[in-house]
Amino acid sequence: MSLKFDEAWMLATVLLWVRLGALFFMSPFFSAAKVPATVVVVFTLALSGLFTMAFQTRATQPLGDVMQLALAVAAELITGALMGFALQCAFAAFAMAGQVLDVQMGFGMGSIFDPVTRSNTPVLGSVLALFGVAFFFAVDGHHAFMRGIAFSVTAVPPGTLGLSLSLADLMRPVGAMFTSAIAVIAPTLFMLLLVELVLMVTSRVLPQMNIFFVAIPAKILVGFVALAITSVFVGPVMAKAYAGIFRFWDGVLR
Repeated sequence: MSLKFDEAWMLATVLLWVRLGALFFMSPFFSAAKVPATVVVVFTLALSGLFTMAFQTRATQPLGDVMQLALAVAAELITGALMGFALQCAFAAFAMAGQVLDVQMGFGMGSIFDPVTRSNTPVLGSVLALFGVAFFFAVDGHHAFMRGIAFSVTAVPPGTLGLSLSLADLMRPVGAMFTSAIAVIAPTLFMLLLVELVLMVTSRVLPQMNIFFVAIPAKILVGFVALAITSVFVGPVMAKAYAGIFRFWDGVLR
């Protein structure tokens, strides 16, 4: 008995594997759970095989042409990196919002040490980033994510570089990242500004008071209360940020 291999399917699977590898390594899903790289590699390979079988995708590049294979791999890396870029910008908005609050509330002076990255990790930045990932799965964003990958397979078959890209398209996710970050923490920042004004007046009226030891607990308390009150308005902002991921994919993958 002789085994027969569908070389076109195998090549399409490997090329799609490169695309999904770039996408998933830039996504916060596996980094949030600290998943080993080996698991990501095996998962993306299995997912690539499933998508190529489901859509009957076949590669057109011959295996013997090294130059065409190199160009095809480069095209997949660019496609996956662009998809991951929009994903990273959407989730980075909440980490950025948390980092700004860390500085304003005083947590920036006591950042925890992350033994995984071996760096100082902002407290609220990590919390909001993890909350953003949890909310993404709570609103079935992972289903839309898989549909987006399926759309990329049909819109840009493995081995091709069918992108409609401009500088404005690249800057749009970055602008949305800053807008979403400010929208999440704007009420809390306003309340912290009022606390700063009150403390400033108090320091002028009562110069003998140690404002530093009074300011930190007051800002932490007001910050947490403001975050708790305004948390009901964070959901629509997150949903809009996630919708921007797929709008970017739809506009770029042509």
